[in-house]
Amino acid sequence: MAELQRRLSLFSLVMAVVTSTIGSGWLFAPYLTAQLAGPASLFSWLAGGAMAFLIALVFAELGALVSSSGALAQIPLLTHGRTAGFIGGWTAWLGYLALPAIEVMATVQYLGGSFPWLASYGGPCLLLLFGWINLAGVATLARWIDSLTIWKLLVPLAVSIALIFGAGHWGNLQVAGYQQKGILDALSTGGILFSLLGFRTAMDLAGESRHPQRDVPLAMACGLGISLFIYLVLQFAFLVAVPPALLANGWSGLQLTAHGGPLVAVALGGGFSWLANLLITDAVVSPSATSMAYMGTAARVNWMMARCGLLPAAFTKINRAGVPSLALVATVLIGLLLLQGGASWSKAVGFITSALVISLAMGPVSLIALREQAPQVLRPYKLPAAEYLCPLAFVLATWAIFWCGWDSLQVALPLILLPSTIYILGKHCKKIEFGYGIWWFVYLLGIGLFSCLIGLNRIFILHPFMQLALLSGFALFIFQWAVRSRLKQPSPNAMVQIGSSQS
Repeated sequence: MAELQRRLSLFSLVMAVVTSTIGSGWLFAPYLTAQLAGPASLFSWLAGGAMAFLIALVFAELGALVSSSGALAQIPLLTHGRTAGFIGGWTAWLGYLALPAIEVMATVQYLGGSFPWLASYGGPCLLLLFGWINLAGVATLARWIDSLTIWKLLVPLAVSIALIFGAGHWGNLQVAGYQQKGILDALSTGGILFSLLGFRTAMDLAGESRHPQRDVPLAMACGLGISLFIYLVLQFAFLVAVPPALLANGWSGLQLTAHGGPLVAVALGGGFSWLANLLITDAVVSPSATSMAYMGTAARVNWMMARCGLLPAAFTKINRAGVPSLALVATVLIGLLLLQGGASWSKAVGFITSALVISLAMGPVSLIALREQAPQVLRPYKLPAAEYLCPLAFVLATWAIFWCGWDSLQVALPLILLPSTIYILGKHCKKIEFGYGIWWFVYLLGIGLFSCLIGLNRIFILHPFMQLALLSGFALFIFQWAVRSRLKQPSPNAMVQIGSSQS
């Protein structure tokens, strides 16, 4: 069988993480989080960074052990069999499928005011272009990402410095007018976790890394740290750049809908026309680089699921450039369909965040399971205090899924559970280790019930701390059940030698 080519350096992996993290999020998240949490949005970013870093530490150990492209599809299969593997892999693919489309939405939304025709033709044309670049091979993709990411590092910092010293409305930091729950809501619907979970890209490209066991954990840590710093500076700049007159009704009443995008509106409101032009230019560059990166990783998750027998074998086809071509074509076609839905960036971000966090929730479970299943395997990186940090990471992931809200989960959960049910009905339960993965259904349905029944304007209106306490108890119960439900030995169906650098 044809193999993916190992050409990516540590620098390219770090750049892939940064370009996946600083995409359309920096164009919209500062505005949405400011609406929800005002000046406290800085604490929201710190909390989101801590959550993302803890989950990244979990996947640093897993990524060094399972150094394959599309590893998110392999890890649940490796520890819990085909039912859990299908649910975990399908959820990851679902989130990745939507990411290229939402990045293109950001570009179209920012440029729509200047080029109205883009609303009809720009999105599909961009997706097709990014698909063509991906088909050219990982080396070509890396060159594009490396060069565009340098731009993406410099522009947000330049914009932030210009806004801080050019506007400097320091009194904005004293303005209230936001709900306390907005500090938590900003993590999900504000786009914070959506923006910071880009560290996964290093794992998804591990099979094309020259030294995956060393470089994958380093790339996740470095890329996430760089990105969080930029987002904090940018959020501070946005807070002090908003004209005070727009805050008459508090931060929750802030509206910046003119000129295509919120940062452009702030720049023009402050008289920075040159900055607005720079932002409009970057509205093409930043989302484009992120869309290309995620399009490639979505195809690789699809390819790995097919290679492990979870999807039709046709998706394992690799072209001469070493790219899973049919999987990539499927990703582009589904992306084109998603663009026809007409959703805005802010509406789509909750759904995508829920799908991505659900797929990552398997990580802490699999880490503990693998330590029991393969204790003798040398681990290039070993998470300290894993017996405490893994349950904590699972609880935090559960909170994050709940914070996405019922509006997002009522779309995401059926798209996960219905295909999973069809997969199970089409197979014999013993052949797909159904008993080892049934906890997934209880977990997802449980979160759905919590989200539907508990909260503001729901049947049970509980204090936020009581909500988190109930969710924590539920998550810890599921975590222990899931760990005990592991296979006796790692599944050979995952087609990976643990600790090996082979894809």
